Amino acid sequence: MNINAVSEKRREKRYGGNLQVVIGTHGMPGHPVTALNLSASGLYCVCDEPLGDLTRVDVSVGLDENQVMARAVVIREEELPDGKWGIGLFFTRIRFEDRQFLARHANGE
Repeated sequence: MNINAVSEKRREKRYGGNLQVVIGTHGMPGHPVTALNLSASGLYCVCDEPLGDLTRVDVSVGLDENQVMARAVVIREEELPDGKWGIGLFFTRIRFEDRQFLARHANGE
C-alpha cells in the first residue's frame, strides 16, 4: 500500500478560476469576494476577514449570464500568507436547476 498516495474526497468536480461572487450574512449587506473554485456543492473564496465557522451566508454567483442564488455555511477558514482569509462554503440551500447548472459548468459543458 502506498501511504504517500492522496485520495480525492470531493464528490463534485470543481471549476477553477477567479470568479466574482457576492456573499452576505444576516444583517450584513452583500460583499464581493473572489471565488478560486466552484462546484455544485460549494465554493472556496478569499475574504478580507474571517466569517466564523458554521456561519450561514447568502451567495450570489454570476456565470454565463445566469445568476445562481444559494444559502451556504462556512465549513473551513484559514488565514492566508497575505493576511486575507480562505473560506470554504458548502451549499445548504440551492435550487435543483442551479445545482445542475453548476455541475455542467464544472464539467466544461
